[in-house]
Amino acid sequence: MLLTLVSLLTWQASGNPSYMSCDFDCLGGYTPGSAFGYMNIANVGATAGATCAISTNIPGTGFVQGQDYQVTVSSTTALGQKLAASSGSFGGSETVDENSKVTSQSYTWTAPSCGSASFRALCGAGGNIDEVWYADEVSSTEAAGITCTTTGSSSDATTTPAGSGLELTAGMSMTAEVLDDTDIRIVVKSSMNTWIGLGFVQGDSVSMIDADAFVCSGGEVLRYWMTAKSTPTSGVSVPGSSCSTVSGQVTMEFTRKLEADSANEVAVTPGTSQTIIFAHGEEGSTTLSYHFGNRGGLILDFAETGSAVVAKATAPASLWLHLIFMAIGWGALLPWGVALANRTRNVTGAPPGSWFKLHKRIQVVGWAVQLVGFCMAVWYVQALQFTSAHHVIGFVAVVLGTMQPFNAILRKLCAHPHPGDSKTAGRLLFEIVHKGSGYIATLMGMLNCWIGVLLLIRNEFEVAVIAVAATLAALGTGSVTFYFILSLIQKDNCISKALTGAKAHGDKVENVESKVDA
Repeated sequence: MLLTLVSLLTWQASGNPSYMSCDFDCLGGYTPGSAFGYMNIANVGATAGATCAISTNIPGTGFVQGQDYQVTVSSTTALGQKLAASSGSFGGSETVDENSKVTSQSYTWTAPSCGSASFRALCGAGGNIDEVWYADEVSSTEAAGITCTTTGSSSDATTTPAGSGLELTAGMSMTAEVLDDTDIRIVVKSSMNTWIGLGFVQGDSVSMIDADAFVCSGGEVLRYWMTAKSTPTSGVSVPGSSCSTVSGQVTMEFTRKLEADSANEVAVTPGTSQTIIFAHGEEGSTTLSYHFGNRGGLILDFAETGSAVVAKATAPASLWLHLIFMAIGWGALLPWGVALANRTRNVTGAPPGSWFKLHKRIQVVGWAVQLVGFCMAVWYVQALQFTSAHHVIGFVAVVLGTMQPFNAILRKLCAHPHPGDSKTAGRLLFEIVHKGSGYIATLMGMLNCWIGVLLLIRNEFEVAVIAVAATLAALGTGSVTFYFILSLIQKDNCISKALTGAKAHGDKVENVESKVDA
């Protein structure tokens, strides 16, 4: 009965367009007669009369920047609705929904800074209606004589410096024009509907830290002085700037002084090469958020922005120490300690407990090394972050690995089996926890070493940084993997015998673990 109810609710929800995750561009694909694919409806119904219609109270002369207008979706039958705008926003969002079935619903829309705006809508419902319709698109433009500004003095957003601009990355370009001895005007464009940012940095390091950044987000340009590798807050409005979206293309324009007026600002120096950084969000993410891999840096001369050199990210001391300590800890020491504990217990001629001494000594050193590496990671990013698989896997591995000495103490609290005795429940639980978490942490740590190398490559760090990280990871993970496979094939191999101090013609040590002090 419950399953039937859940299925019915899911079927009903899929029939209401308000439950769809669909933006302005997506709605454009649902024209009359096109495939729909929800609630078993094959095609969108043909729009006829007021089946589904859009109307607005925007004057025929056009909209005024920042003002609110009413956009109404109506239908002859009570239906659910989804409405989207190409620019401007419904309370900060590109889309707005009505989950209940209505014949008419009005939504408050805030006009963008300039350009034009179009509206698209779907009306539909499941159940006994079981149909969906597409409204004819409605468009409007800015009122004549209105200039495009977000704060401060007015600035014409359609006026940009000559030239097609310098490509920062795919779909994102920049043009710059030195106005006089004191000011420079910069225009950044993106073919994606998302937030965009441009930053000025000292030296040639591609880093957010200490960057003087301008960000176009949520319809305005804010200036940030970055202090950490995290989403900045407390931005300052930029006078005379504009942040506009026209037909899905975002444009940020601002004028700034060439000189730095404070210690936080970074000067622009035409005639000399300097580094800039840039970033943007995912498609549809118009509010400043984490950029993931959508970032980069260039070295250019603002006196001639026709060409630039890709700036390779340099590694600060904190990153160098992080990758070195983690590659040694999780790439070599800790995996070797685990492998030796697993593969040298029954080496012929090995002194009793030799495997345990090896395991304990190596793990103690590896434990300390990985903790230093973790501290270096926090120092590098200036915070705990979980924005990538490397962060998450690394954090879990460190937590599990750091707990190992403490759950190992429980070993003496569990009844230790004598030769021939079966293991107690407490002993079995200890082995599951200690060995299980150890194996998981070790595999995660080894994997994360290589994920870290891939991150360095993707973020375009200098060759030396990538080479050192890859070499250390290869030496550590490669050697322990080779040894583990070798020991599976040949138990009394030369490495195991040498490390345990096994005698050349000794006898096999039975139940070595029982001879280790419990």
